[in-house]
This record gives sequence, structure tokens and C-alpha cells, in this order.
Amino acid sequence: FLDRETLKDIVSFINEKNIHLVCDEIYAATVFTKESSFVSIAEIIDQDIACNRNLIHIVYSLSKDMGFPGFRVGIIYSYNDQVVSCARK
Repeated sequence: FLDRETLKDIVSFINEKNIHLVCDEIYAATVFTKESSFVSIAEIIDQDIACNRNLIHIVYSLSKDMGFPGFRVGIIYSYNDQVVSCARK
């Protein structure tokens, strides 16, 4: 997992360069220790840093993280209406 400071640096970089960031958080809930160090990019943009949210997109799937092979359910979380509209098709 990436730490909070690294995620802040990435968000600053994509804002400076005006490029999109697709965060694959497919293993977000996979934890092998009692204390999880996972920080979602959603936490960073909601609390820690000002940014253009239209540039950040999060993808997730139940099949790998929850151990449901063959169960194809994916999620795209984005503030960008064009990305969401395209994903619905």
C-alpha cells in the first residue's frame, strides 16, 4: 500500500501536470495484519489536499478482494461525469 504522504505527492503531481489518475484499489480490504495501513486516495482528496477531483478515478472489484472468482462486479468511483457516463455503457 502507498502511504499518505506518497498519495499526496501523486495528487499534487497530477494536478500540476493536469493528467488523470486511475487508482486500482482492488485489494483494499485484503488485510494480513490486525492493523491495516491502507489509505484510499478518496481519503486524501476529501481531507488532506485541494485538487481537481475530475482527474481522479477509483476502480474496485469484488471478485478478487472478497474471494468470489467468477463473480464479475466492478465499481468505478469518479467525480468526472464523462467517465461515469462512459462506464455506464
